[in-house]
Amino acid sequence: MSWFFPKRLILLSGLVGLVCLFGFGKAQAKVRLCNETSHVLQVAAAYQQGVASKTEGWISVLPGECQNGLADLPDNAQVFTYAKSDAAHAGEGLVFDGSERFCVGADRPDDRAGFTVEGRRDCRRRGYVEADFTPLASSSNRQTVTFTEKSDFGRRRALMAGIQRLLSDLQYDIGAVDGFGGARTRDAAAAYKLRYGIQNDPKGKALLAKLIKTVRDEASQRGLTLCNKTSHLVWAATGMLRADVFESRGWTRVPGTSCVQVFNQTLDDRYYFYYAEAMDEKGKSIVEAGRRKTWGGDQNLCTKPTRFVIRGDENCNQRGFDRHSFVQIDTGTARRWKVNLE
Repeated sequence: MSWFFPKRLILLSGLVGLVCLFGFGKAQAKVRLCNETSHVLQVAAAYQQGVASKTEGWISVLPGECQNGLADLPDNAQVFTYAKSDAAHAGEGLVFDGSERFCVGADRPDDRAGFTVEGRRDCRRRGYVEADFTPLASSSNRQTVTFTEKSDFGRRRALMAGIQRLLSDLQYDIGAVDGFGGARTRDAAAAYKLRYGIQNDPKGKALLAKLIKTVRDEASQRGLTLCNKTSHLVWAATGMLRADVFESRGWTRVPGTSCVQVFNQTLDDRYYFYYAEAMDEKGKSIVEAGRRKTWGGDQNLCTKPTRFVIRGDENCNQRGFDRHSFVQIDTGTARRWKVNLE
């Protein structure tokens, strides 16, 4: 149950994030995924036809570009999508979700090879995590989904907004991410090229590609990492305190004897939280000495079985959530922190 951890998450679901949907007949069975946001998006697409279903991802869609998904979409199948900002982004992020649950695969920066999952049941037992997808309103066989954010950049401005977003991820002062690219953006881009020795003065899509690589490289040098020292698969949830309000999120899939970054940002706050549990290959809890193998503490935070970002730690059950006891981490002034799960 892997996830990335910006300071704040903007949740766009239903028809809010999916503003354009067009049917093009049955000549070509596929879905067109278009990104008009300032974020690199990782998209999963799914279909349901009777009892059969399949999910495909992660499809990387750059700002201002479109990609195809579900190339073998059957006739008259219902289509669903789920999308989120690339894990390399710092700061704010985007999630486009809904209420239909499908299985998705790992999505950490080193797991971009993609996945295909047949069926939408028993996700956790099969080593996947559930995510909440948005159904598309049309049942035609060729459809276009356009992901937008509040600024409504459109296709052309989204490319510049993406460049601005990535420069901001690298802590350059570009002012507002507006998609216009004024003097501050040009100065920041020039400073970036000089600092990182970027040759041939790339612009537009070429500059965007350079920035994405740099941001992904920089992301590994900060944040909170969980290292699973056991041979078991571990699922982890994390939390932080923002402006006196708790925020919990999950789930992160941490395979046995491996490490996964769960917060991709400099640890500006002092206290962070985590909860983790070990599972076997059938999705059942590992039991040792008569107890479930978990890592918990004294801070109760809200969770739910699927991917989640939940603000507030109060009235978890009344709000339809579960509750787990999280461990508190005191990171002091550290920029990076590693937790060993033993």
